[in-house]
Amino acid sequence: MDLQCWPQVRSIWERAGVRYLGYQVEAAARVVDELGGRAILADEVGLGKTIEAGLVARELMARGQVDTLLVLVPTPLVTQWAEEFHTKFELPLAANPRGADLRRARRVVISLDLAKRDEQRRILQGRPWDLVIVDEAHRLKNRNTQIHAFVRGLESRYLLLLSATPLQNDLTELYSLVSLVRPDLFGSYSEFWRNFLLDKRTPKDPQQLRQVLSRVMIRNRRAELDVPFPAREVELMALEPFPEERELYRAVVAAVRQEYIGRRLYNGTVLPLLMLQREVCSSSHALRATLDRLLGSDGWDRDVWKRVRDLAAGVEENRKAMVLEQLVADVDEPVVVFTEFRATQEYLARRLRRAGFEAVVYHGAMTRAERDAVKSRFRPGARGLGGTEGGGPGPHPQFSRNGANYAPPGNPTRVGRAIGRVHRLGQAAESVRVFNLCARGTIEEYILRLLDEKINLFRQVIGEIDIILRSLEREKSIEARIAEIALTSRDDAEMAARFEQFGNELAAFMQRVRRRALAWLGSG
Repeated sequence: MDLQCWPQVRSIWERAGVRYLGYQVEAAARVVDELGGRAILADEVGLGKTIEAGLVARELMARGQVDTLLVLVPTPLVTQWAEEFHTKFELPLAANPRGADLRRARRVVISLDLAKRDEQRRILQGRPWDLVIVDEAHRLKNRNTQIHAFVRGLESRYLLLLSATPLQNDLTELYSLVSLVRPDLFGSYSEFWRNFLLDKRTPKDPQQLRQVLSRVMIRNRRAELDVPFPAREVELMALEPFPEERELYRAVVAAVRQEYIGRRLYNGTVLPLLMLQREVCSSSHALRATLDRLLGSDGWDRDVWKRVRDLAAGVEENRKAMVLEQLVADVDEPVVVFTEFRATQEYLARRLRRAGFEAVVYHGAMTRAERDAVKSRFRPGARGLGGTEGGGPGPHPQFSRNGANYAPPGNPTRVGRAIGRVHRLGQAAESVRVFNLCARGTIEEYILRLLDEKINLFRQVIGEIDIILRSLEREKSIEARIAEIALTSRDDAEMAARFEQFGNELAAFMQRVRRRALAWLGSG
């Protein structure tokens, strides 16, 4: 062990009960000793890049090379990074400071969206930083964006970029990241093309590219590590909706398709139509909340949508909610319920509480204190945690081994991340369980079967599939294709056939992406 900080960090971890693995310590040592403190940490999802970054920070501090520290993260992760650095490394970070507080603070964690605003940008770029850490750094993959220019304009002696998917679509994205960390490796953009690429997606010499990347990038993969990930059990729970729910669903589908025809004639947006389709699958309560707003605005056929609103008003109880309530009772353990809409979340919480279960909710509008209170209430024995942020960056509820996708979004990356919230390092259970709820004969059943049977999302290792999901998202636009099928199919039979065809296309596309990823980054 060559880390000077190790005796102190080990003592902190023993007191805090932090579990760590050897490859994390090795990665930190390599960043400091071999890569000069400027690196891309590209471990697959859930392998502990935050631990590695914290170790690098503590080691550089132990060597007297770092005092000031800036951590840039997505907005929902500010609190989590502040908490983890405080509890796991005894490194207090000022969270989202502004003005004079930002000028004075030596160690800061701030959201990228706040940091790039004019006032904060001037302050951050106007002072030198010893170490800058950027989480979710794939947001910097386009070198012509404002956020890339902001990070490029920071003065830092050491720089860490963290991303499970440093390459999502084409090889020029690698150049964008590497040029921030080690601009000497690839040279100019034209030199990068001339020396390394045949085209955007084909390297001249994959082995040569991997050798150069090894001088700046560390990437650990689950498949190559002896790490204690729990087994994953997946259950698809397709259920029959109540008759009044079925009637409401059909009314929404008919109204949405009628509205789509009119909007297509004058190039109107179809996003509200897709929202209504997702909401009716989520709950009648989510649909009613939107219809109340919709009927007060222009541009909608009031007669058609008032009838739909009247139908929704008569649907108070939802079959999926009844099944979820029974699931929570049968599991007899905490269950993290991932929902997409606040109205659904609140309805489920009311129902679970009425049944005698303690239910707590989490959503992105909560303050740091409110989020902390949710976690403290859930840990000792609350039976249901409802979150509307399951598919995006957010807290990791490793203290539960049960996750329920209540209504799946069409974006597979968001579904995969929801699974990753419970299936990750730090999960103490030997196995985790994922329950996917859907109503038979609805768009959500088609989506779930597409993700389960064609993409095989729920049975693959999350880290292994992450880069493929992002490539699918960029190149295939799954949500757009789902929308097209849902809005233009004449009946259920045509919709089923088109989803089957689309699923076959996705399966073939995934194989191509997997082969390409191996060519780009290699097996390690």
